[in-house]
Amino acid sequence: MSLLFAGAIVVGGCSIQPPLYLRAKVETQVVIQTKANINLMWQVDWMAKWTYRWDTRILGPLGYTQPSSMRLHIYSLDPDGRHKSHDVKNFMGFSADIPIFVGLYDLLFHNNDSEVLLFKEDEETSDIISYTRIISSGLKDSAPVKTVMQKMAAETKADVRSLDPESVALMPDGLFSLYETDYEITDNLDDYIFIDGKYVKLIEGELLPATYIHLFQISLKNNQGRVVGCMGGAALTGVASGVDLYTHTSLSETVSVPMEVQFDKERDQMGIRAMSFGIPGCNPYEEGAVDATESVHFLVLSMSYANGTFRNIRIDVTDAFRDLPLGGVIDLELDVDDFPPEGGSTGSGFNALIDNWDEEHGETTIIN
Repeated sequence: MSLLFAGAIVVGGCSIQPPLYLRAKVETQVVIQTKANINLMWQVDWMAKWTYRWDTRILGPLGYTQPSSMRLHIYSLDPDGRHKSHDVKNFMGFSADIPIFVGLYDLLFHNNDSEVLLFKEDEETSDIISYTRIISSGLKDSAPVKTVMQKMAAETKADVRSLDPESVALMPDGLFSLYETDYEITDNLDDYIFIDGKYVKLIEGELLPATYIHLFQISLKNNQGRVVGCMGGAALTGVASGVDLYTHTSLSETVSVPMEVQFDKERDQMGIRAMSFGIPGCNPYEEGAVDATESVHFLVLSMSYANGTFRNIRIDVTDAFRDLPLGGVIDLELDVDDFPPEGGSTGSGFNALIDNWDEEHGETTIIN
């Protein structure tokens, strides 16, 4: 679901005395007005692909939700186009009175209605970076679960490249940003539209998602009631640790993010809603940006069985994840016969935030 915003700068006041064009320098009242459209999705046919019975009343929405508050970074520019000052304004909803002088600016808009997302400014570049808190030092490599192509190639467990341990970070929530460069606030009334006693100057642009939603739906074959859930949850590996809001380019450093798993026992189907900063080291809105990067992604599950045992399995979802850099639906099919439960041990799952992962083996079929 993409979220589109049309912005407007409104120079406030029922009357301006003297007129703007007679002033050499003037401080104006600026009102930011935005409109949201959250009815667009990453895949045109996502509703046809998504068959899991997701209860939005209990589990929340599948797509993005409209932000409730915004932050505006105002950078005034020197004659060489460099940032010479930085001012920050926060406001609820989509409108606020913001004092600003006539001049040339870079403007960065993003929502700030999350307690999960963190922001920092790079001192060298003045870029605004968004990220989430690291909550674990890393996950040990869980055993691979083979794809159909790996089965056909008769590859063994030793043929699968081992993953380096990654830090575990909190899963982000909806983040949207818009960066306008060289935006001019003039003292010429011809550049404004007079509406309801205010002079309006429109900002043309889209406030685009900077975090991306992937919906995993997993169908279990030959289950016969053996798998009863995924009590320990799941984790998605190899995703970006953050994003540069100026460029929409994700950070190259990778993390794993934990998430909850829902299980529909009647249909033998699991559903996962994963939000992340996406593929590391690229701007997914730029054509070819994904192809210029390398990344490996695994979905790690802790399967719980009717006899009280559990085991960890790792599913290679690299191709499916990279094919959907802006998010979408990923279908998986797991044959339970390929990963029988442990014998003689008991347990209730694993904690996705600790380092204690067991080595197990299994196979799966991935449906694209």
